Amino acid sequence: MITQQALKELVNVDTQGHKVLSLYLNTDLTQHPKEARKLALKQMLGRLDAAGKPDVERVTRFFDQEYDWQSLGAAIFSSAPIDFWREHRLAVPVLDYAAVDPQPNVRLLTDLLTEYECYAVALVDREQARFFKLHLGEIEEFAHALPATPGRHKQGGWSAARFQRHIDALALHNLKQAAQLTGDFFKSQGCARLLLAGTHDMLAQFRGLLPKALRERIVGEFAMDLEAPTNQVFEKARAIQTRVERESQVAQVEALHTAARKKRPTATLGLADTLGALMEHKVYTFIAAADYRAQGYACAHCGYLSAQALPACPLCGHALQQEDDAVNLAVRKAIELGSRVELVREPAATKLKRLGGIGSLLRY
Repeated sequence: MITQQALKELVNVDTQGHKVLSLYLNTDLTQHPKEARKLALKQMLGRLDAAGKPDVERVTRFFDQEYDWQSLGAAIFSSAPIDFWREHRLAVPVLDYAAVDPQPNVRLLTDLLTEYECYAVALVDREQARFFKLHLGEIEEFAHALPATPGRHKQGGWSAARFQRHIDALALHNLKQAAQLTGDFFKSQGCARLLLAGTHDMLAQFRGLLPKALRERIVGEFAMDLEAPTNQVFEKARAIQTRVERESQVAQVEALHTAARKKRPTATLGLADTLGALMEHKVYTFIAAADYRAQGYACAHCGYLSAQALPACPLCGHALQQEDDAVNLAVRKAIELGSRVELVREPAATKLKRLGGIGSLLRY
């Protein structure tokens, strides 16, 4: 599974001056026959620079002999001269892409991490808690049994009332324990958002037992039987995740626009201003439309980026080279500098393109 740490390792790999083949392939065989996918792979690799021939051969062998075609997507990074090889089998489809560059091209991986942000799901009742981590199109379950609670007492009398109070107290104790476990699970998995599932009455009580900081992370709830199969939990949770992410991206673009229009702007819009802020290490959050491309210029010596052609690099004096996809280089630079990176999809992408396709929220 792709993590932010794995992404940073790709960004920071020492290529020792050698180029890296970056390949993304959609391997969803419910959409395309295997032979059609192999043909697409052959065509992509055939268009690459001859300098990447050893890596092309290595990737071809991998898909012919090692890949099981069970995943929906694959991301491969290869540089034979430094014996560098990273493969990631993905539970979500990706766009087809292949290039030989001085560094691994991580833009599509960054896009996936943005699109499939980590969600925690707590499915609870008074006897059991089931926890799920939803990330990159996959769901993983962590179950936890709570102390058994007797059924409700049906006979009357004072003893029955006392017994029922005991049952209710035990059920409340279990829910409090489940609330504690939910907090521990949420923190341990590094998730950003929380979904609650169960019966309506149970969730109303359970929500109030969670700490305020955790309640603020709740972005949705849904009815679900405790014994429901994992795939049903996944379908409900994924639908909420998609809606929340789309709404969040639209709100983020609107906040970016507002911040850029202030008398003293705290955001940038457009390639030139955003690259300028990035080079000055001012960018807190880097935002771009997922499919936005723009030409720019880069210094191969120090990594300086510019939207305009300059006589020489203002940092080291070396010549700048024209780049067809300066946005991908900007994504790499933002990750390298520790900035948050958000690549937004529709409908937020259309709104952002009207503002220049790219922007940033500044640290100061």
